[in-house]
Amino acid sequence: MRYVIIGASAAGAQAGEELRKLDKNSKITIISAEKYLPYSRCLISRFVDGRLKEDNLYFKTRHFFDDYDINGVLDTKIVKIDRTAKRVVSKDDKEFAYDKLLIATGSNPAIPKIDGIDLNGVYFFHSLDNANAIIQKFEKAKRAVVLGAGFVGLESAYALARRGLKVTVIEKASQILPNQLDVTASLIIQKDLESLGVEIILNQSVSFINGTDAVESVTLSNKSMIPCDILIVAVGMRPNKDLAIECGISADKGIIVDEFLRTSDPDVYSAGDVIEIQDISTGKRITSATWYNAVLQGKFSAFNMAGIDRRYSQAIGIQNAVQFHQIPAISFGKTQINEEDEQDYDVISVHKDNVYKKLVLNNGKICGMIFVGDIAKSGFYTALIRYGVDVSGFRSKLLDYDFSYAYFKENTFDQYDPYDPLIF
Repeated sequence: MRYVIIGASAAGAQAGEELRKLDKNSKITIISAEKYLPYSRCLISRFVDGRLKEDNLYFKTRHFFDDYDINGVLDTKIVKIDRTAKRVVSKDDKEFAYDKLLIATGSNPAIPKIDGIDLNGVYFFHSLDNANAIIQKFEKAKRAVVLGAGFVGLESAYALARRGLKVTVIEKASQILPNQLDVTASLIIQKDLESLGVEIILNQSVSFINGTDAVESVTLSNKSMIPCDILIVAVGMRPNKDLAIECGISADKGIIVDEFLRTSDPDVYSAGDVIEIQDISTGKRITSATWYNAVLQGKFSAFNMAGIDRRYSQAIGIQNAVQFHQIPAISFGKTQINEEDEQDYDVISVHKDNVYKKLVLNNGKICGMIFVGDIAKSGFYTALIRYGVDVSGFRSKLLDYDFSYAYFKENTFDQYDPYDPLIF
């Protein structure tokens, strides 16, 4: 059997490792467009602000490929999948034959159509190359603007502020972290960042990026101008699905997969940020650029590629754990309720000072949560969501200080194992 994996980040690297554990003899090839060993994009901000060294970013050892007898092919971009001949072709015309293929090409930053987006000093805070370029810019930079107040935008804003730059965040929505938190939670985090000196401007977007060779300022939609030496663009991610589309594999928002992570071609699987899958907390089909989902999908895809059927039904679109400055926050599952959805959901919350906890329930089951300030036992609540545990008998106790696994370990929950190593 010949296994080929396109992509060496969370899903691809994990799939390769699991495949070798399951199949000691077959040939496994992992192909990466980047020149680096598998590294964590989630930690880039800590590298940029100096908390971590580059070596700390790698989540597999330097001997990973040798240790698992994997043919690791780096700095090689795949440009074509020939499904008839069962081979993939690189930009420099190298060919790799496969029996089972995994597409784990991830996602890339969305690039908005703004005049000046190609100027020097405009970065996307997504790759190690990008991070090194930003670090080199620090010697002369004094001011930075961050476009987008999502997770990546605020991570980069915090990193730049720690480096001593004057940072302004621009967000078109009326709150920061609009996809992850509700208004109450976002205000707590916003004040925490502002206490560090980060300026946050809401309900605005960037209309123009000004400069001759390098960025000098940005013009906002209200015509005001903000000077900057660095502009970080963080307005969302886009799945790298073109490779699949060009060879006829079904895709919409992302590559469409079934519960076994198979694409429309039974010999081609896909995992990670690039796929479209059903969110168990909302029932909607989503793409999700989260590390946990990608790692878990990498594991499940390996089982299925090796002929051991494992249904993957763990996707949660929103799952973030953050601490930009002093206050930690976790969001998981469905965190916001629209007016048209109010009658279908039950919300329980407590709020005191910088501590805020919120649970969203549907038909007696928790489908979403936000914890800010105090995130103790959050893993327990995420287990309740993942397993779809009926908590209707404990509704009044759910946010009590002493509520825990002990309340129902001998009742409903004893049929589940929240510490199943394949799930958690």
